[in-house]
Amino acid sequence: MPGGVSYIGDLAIEDGGEITSQAIGDKALKTTCADADTIEVSSTTGKLQLKDAGSSKGNGVARGNVSKYAGMWLQGSLTASDAAGGVFSVENDMGTSLVILRVVLQVTTGASGACTIDVGTAADGTTSADTLIDGVDVADATVADNIADKGSNGTSRLKWGPGAFVNASMKTGATAGIVGQYAIYALDLN
Repeated sequence: MPGGVSYIGDLAIEDGGEITSQAIGDKALKTTCADADTIEVSSTTGKLQLKDAGSSKGNGVARGNVSKYAGMWLQGSLTASDAAGGVFSVENDMGTSLVILRVVLQVTTGASGACTIDVGTAADGTTSADTLIDGVDVADATVADNIADKGSNGTSRLKWGPGAFVNASMKTGATAGIVGQYAIYALDLN
């Protein structure tokens, strides 16, 4: 055991029993855990760290993997449905009240005819509400949110209770032909 290290092929074990070879020791674990897109091994400390987003913002932690305590984005596709809650409906299944700070709609293809939609919170997924966005025009491709486009009844922030829903519903016209995405930014202050 020269220098207090035992060797079996490439396997190195120090006197205290710590495996130090890169093949199976902590260095191998770090290399395995680090995917080079979200987590990396620091060249300075040798410890795991979140990867910097970079100039193209293509690295780091994705929206869907951020904790509700740091603020999270819930997102999905818009649906051409004239039913209450039919454009989209998202339940707060986090078990605690959240604060909604932003709702963004990106309509990439507008409705076939005249159409406005409401977005708001409700006790179920099949009730229309306009507490976040009231009557935004989606007849053409557009980007709208609850700050610049909240309408008369909408608000820029809103408490979202556990088990409650954020629903988007047709207000006037028809949603046929609408294509796009929504994103809800919510924060747990508890």
